[in-house]
Amino acid sequence: MNLKQLLKNAGISNNIIKEVEKKASKTSEQMELEHRERAMAMTKMMLNDALRYRKEHGNDKQAAEQVRTIIMPDD
Repeated sequence: MNLKQLLKNAGISNNIIKEVEKKASKTSEQMELEHRERAMAMTKMMLNDALRYRKEHGNDKQAAEQVRTIIMPDD
């Protein structure tokens, strides 16, 4: 049973039902906006941490450029 049916069964008028649905949609929009803001804040924190780490440790180009052999060749 959805919200509209529940209110109708309780004998609530149609205008009140529309207002309740309107309020419910606003609440869900606000929650979605809050979730987006939290995700953006978390992304910024992670990016700042990554940039700080890179600044402290520099670019490890030498480590990345080294040739690594997983299987040792038979000589």
